[in-house]
Amino acid sequence: MRKKNPLLEVDPLCLPMGMRVGHWRIQGWRGRGAYGTLYRVEREGREGSGSFALKLAIAPEDPRFEREALLLSRIQSPHVPRLLDQGVWEHPSGAHPYLVMEWVEGESLYAWAARRNPTSRQVLRLLAQVARALEATHAAGGTHRDVKGDNVLVCPRDERVFLTDFGAGHFRGAGTLTSKLLPPGTPAYRSPEAWAFLRVFRRHPTAHYPASACDDLFALGVMAYRLVTDEYPPPTFPDEPSAKVWREDGPGPQRPRSLNPNVSPALETAIMRLLSTAPVDRFNGMAREAAETLEQAVQSPDPEMDALLFSVGQAHCPRWRTLEGLRLVAEQDAAPREEVENGGNDKRDRAVAKHPRVWPHAPARAWAIGAAVVCTSVMFTLMSESWRQAAPQLPDSPQGVSSREGESVAVGNSVMFVPHSSSVQCDPISTLGLPLPEKPFPGQRKPPCEPRFETAIRGSCWVELKMAPPCGNNAFDWEGGCYIPSANAPRKPTSNPQERR
Repeated sequence: MRKKNPLLEVDPLCLPMGMRVGHWRIQGWRGRGAYGTLYRVEREGREGSGSFALKLAIAPEDPRFEREALLLSRIQSPHVPRLLDQGVWEHPSGAHPYLVMEWVEGESLYAWAARRNPTSRQVLRLLAQVARALEATHAAGGTHRDVKGDNVLVCPRDERVFLTDFGAGHFRGAGTLTSKLLPPGTPAYRSPEAWAFLRVFRRHPTAHYPASACDDLFALGVMAYRLVTDEYPPPTFPDEPSAKVWREDGPGPQRPRSLNPNVSPALETAIMRLLSTAPVDRFNGMAREAAETLEQAVQSPDPEMDALLFSVGQAHCPRWRTLEGLRLVAEQDAAPREEVENGGNDKRDRAVAKHPRVWPHAPARAWAIGAAVVCTSVMFTLMSESWRQAAPQLPDSPQGVSSREGESVAVGNSVMFVPHSSSVQCDPISTLGLPLPEKPFPGQRKPPCEPRFETAIRGSCWVELKMAPPCGNNAFDWEGGCYIPSANAPRKPTSNPQERR
């Protein structure tokens, strides 16, 4: 009998706990983007010395990882996760590059604000840290090109900020990896001049927009505007009717204080400068100047600086926070802050100091892992009514500004961002390319299936995913598509209770 290769059963999208990638052992899955999957790992042989973040390429030989590593290695900032290691994980599907960075235990900026009621002074302090991260990036000859709330992590215990996810970044001398006119990024954060370039050079065969520090600063302004108003400014895409405010002689967006009177004048002034229609008016394209302005505003004695930004009540709408939600978060934040007061804030620096940067060039050979179990009842505990609903709003879309609550992990292009709190998570028993079973699973829905979102296959109901094989993540291959079994969500009984088992 032909011997089975256990590594064939391991899905690069969902590595099991305990598996080794280079010198690093997987502790858990944390998120997935369009280009990479993020894992929490520990250094083999130094167990207990701290956790680190391993970002593994989804596609073999992805050149973005080499460029991201080169950019990160040039940046020196306390607000950018440090690159500690890079290598290649060999898999039968190909060589998957990976990066290892310091671990940041935090929430995305928008999630942090949605669960709290900050003041203008707090927001200025957070924005100043992002500006300092951009200053270091630009000083290294780089641009981030995807500054947004999902790519900024806030540590609740001390409100320390990290700018993450340099997968879309670029630096002087780096090669162009795409043939598109505009670089990768999130459309809602693109500057007016980027869209103007697209309109002028739409049919040019070799033109590429050279993103600059002014683009990063504009994106910082969009992020700040969204942070204090719970709304995005008007879109900059020229074909949108409201985009006329971004013309060079246009008025710019509606001022934040007209939407939220609790925003301090100093904070509003800084945001409007970042959102200037003329690039040169954005702090002369200098992130250092923006950071200094924000830091000076933090020191202002103006009492409006300490007014809470959002109203408190039961309304679930922009610029409102619930009293119960604020109380729960205050309780959650109390313990970490007490740890900081007792000196726990030095643990991060000590952990990273034990792991200096290393640059392996030989491919790392992963240990073979035993064949994964094809299916278990665990799958059904991850299913809920959400599997059968329409696809959620894409992250950072103007219509879905509150779609991500809780701790977030940004990995690569977050168009396919998966928050850590999502119910759709990596199951460590996942395998590559699971064939559709001949018989239904216990508890799986049986025909008649709901025609709007279910498909009847082999005597049971299945939900098709918008992805192509290999499916992974406990999805099953069937005739060129990926399917998950449809399970009844728990609900109040309306008939025989036995039918709900």
